[in-house]
Amino acid sequence: MSFIKTLIASSLITLFSSQIMAATLKIATVVPNGSSWMNEMKAAAKEVKKKTEGRVKIKYYPGGVMGSDKTVLRKMRSGQLHGGAISAGSLAHIYNGVQLYSLPFTFNNLDEVHHVRKTFDPIISKGLADKGFQLLGLSEGGFAYLMSNKALTKAEDIKGQKVWVPEGDLIGNEIFTVAGINPIASPISNVYTGLQTGLLDTVTINPSGAIALQWHTKINHMADEPLLLIMGMLVVDQKAFKKIKETDQAIVKDVISSTFKRLDTLNAEGDIGARAALQKNGIQFDKPSGTEWKEIADTALENLKAVDAYPIDTYNDLVQALKEYRQAQ
Repeated sequence: MSFIKTLIASSLITLFSSQIMAATLKIATVVPNGSSWMNEMKAAAKEVKKKTEGRVKIKYYPGGVMGSDKTVLRKMRSGQLHGGAISAGSLAHIYNGVQLYSLPFTFNNLDEVHHVRKTFDPIISKGLADKGFQLLGLSEGGFAYLMSNKALTKAEDIKGQKVWVPEGDLIGNEIFTVAGINPIASPISNVYTGLQTGLLDTVTINPSGAIALQWHTKINHMADEPLLLIMGMLVVDQKAFKKIKETDQAIVKDVISSTFKRLDTLNAEGDIGARAALQKNGIQFDKPSGTEWKEIADTALENLKAVDAYPIDTYNDLVQALKEYRQAQ
């Protein structure tokens, strides 16, 4: 009898160990299949599988087949998905620190971004971990610009426009409200149809994103002043991730981190080429005049302090770090 009990116990231990050691991480994104981002992430999945000897696999659901970022987060909570490659702002209602790099008119160039990330990436990662999310990658999507069917050289030009903001984007919503309009919130997957039918005519997007999503075929003008930095992130449910043995967790983190560093470079190069492509496509680049948009953004950020939309103290630390960096240049 003791032999049978020992055999059963041994079998259960073996079964439990195999469940812990082997995993398939199901990750969804609205990023289209065939894009440079997806190509890099698929290569990363192959590398993870090879280095973990098949114990960890990553299965992607690209192109929005699992729904919007909001839907992906809901499916992560239910266990249908383990992770998502989503816009940083999608998690702002859970942890407001994800907004840190995407506040308007914070950066003048990518060198400034790279400088502060050394200090503030770990802060964002810890904040997400405290909320049950493992941050595997944080990516610079490039600077976003206002794009529309008419020139937007002055803040008052936005009045009467049908402006899109992402679902749950408190900051974008407040900026445009201060500018005197009621923006239209919807999932990114609905924007092309909105531009096509006239329900939308103004968006905020980076040049390469406008081309990848085909929005550039429905707009005529770009206000050539960067409004904010787009950040994307790859997060997985912490409970699901911790079921993977620690040595394999380290491999996944290392591979994804290296991939996201390459993506930052590719994204920057892609935006340079995309600007040229937009001009070739007939998009007119208009230079905004004055400081109206900066003043509107400052008012919006002041208003948003009341609802804790972004980490005020941490943001002040970032602004101080930028000030010191600029003085040192």
